[in-house]
Amino acid sequence: MRYTRPSGKNGAILGRSSVWGSVAGDIRAATSGNRTTKLISLALVVPAMSREARRRELIRAAGGALALGSATATSGCLGAITGSKPLTFSANVASVPQSTLESTGFSKYKIDPLVLTREFTVAGQTREVEVTNQLAQYDKAAEVLGQRVRASMFVALSTPAVEIAGQTFNPVGELSTRDLARRMLTRYDGISGLQSTGEETVSILGTDTTVGLFTADATIAEGVTTEVTIHVSEAARAGADFVVTVGAYPSLLSGQGDDVRTMMRAVTHNEG
Repeated sequence: MRYTRPSGKNGAILGRSSVWGSVAGDIRAATSGNRTTKLISLALVVPAMSREARRRELIRAAGGALALGSATATSGCLGAITGSKPLTFSANVASVPQSTLESTGFSKYKIDPLVLTREFTVAGQTREVEVTNQLAQYDKAAEVLGQRVRASMFVALSTPAVEIAGQTFNPVGELSTRDLARRMLTRYDGISGLQSTGEETVSILGTDTTVGLFTADATIAEGVTTEVTIHVSEAARAGADFVVTVGAYPSLLSGQGDDVRTMMRAVTHNEG
């Protein structure tokens, strides 16, 4: 890990309530009562934006990285694609049990529905498709350089497979871990040098799943950079959904990797 401590006001003291604004994460000031601590998130400097704008950015980075692109449906989909109202597909939540959170030290931040709209075109007709993903976010505090920080994050994203006439239109099931990592991380300034360091197999939702291991250089404040380690799983099929999990932490905290693997193994999917 490379850590350069800035001088003056750039040595930002940030609030305890870390907001993991994306799979890649962000950094911003927040407070919790009178208590403040230094926050090291997955640290990507992005332009100042409103909470709603951050939410949209989150959708693009987490859900959007796995989102449906425009697609041309085949004639076999005509019955499903015609009509005036949007087709809707909603994922069920994938989450981590409380017992696992207690054993790993993670805390639930929040679980959000992320709504995306895309269009399908067939026989000259265009039909809007509304997709609701579910994003469960967790984070964890740790000691870094003698300070208490919100250092690790974990995300479980559930996204509908979107099956029409027996065809699956959500491409997430075909993406490699590197594709997923690049799609998520290249949407932000302040992070560079994504490097694959290997892969491993983790059982996720009862399926042996490939997990890619990566490092990247992240800027967490002006003059402050750190290396982060990122675990990205391939999509695991869960009923009508795909589930992708991501864990990340400063590389200095190498022991966090075992907790990320434990979180991945413990993910459950609500079949509805």
